[in-house]
Amino acid sequence: MAELWGVYYGMYTELEKRVTRLKLEVDSEMVVGFIRTGIGEAHPLSFLVRLCYGFLVKDWTVRICHVYREANSLADVLANYVFSLLLGVHIFFSVLLCVKTIMRDDVDGTTFPRQVRV
Repeated sequence: MAELWGVYYGMYTELEKRVTRLKLEVDSEMVVGFIRTGIGEAHPLSFLVRLCYGFLVKDWTVRICHVYREANSLADVLANYVFSLLLGVHIFFSVLLCVKTIMRDDVDGTTFPRQVRV
């Protein structure tokens, strides 16, 4: 699950920068649940959840919360965009068109309705 790898690498990166307080917004309720309540040892992702727990017990404050994909649209667009790239490190020297659109919507205060089952 890509979201769980994102949580792992996000915490790893910020810990390396010596960040002392981190708010991690994840658009997968399942991943937030894995981190908060744990996961069975037989689950194929249990090793990754254990690695994330290892970061949580370090000397810093981490708050993990669920956000809807619409509230995290930039991360969602970039995560989908990488599937069009070859494997490896990519450095961009200008803002991607998909990012410009999201930034413009954010500045303009554009909102997008979400359909929720009641």
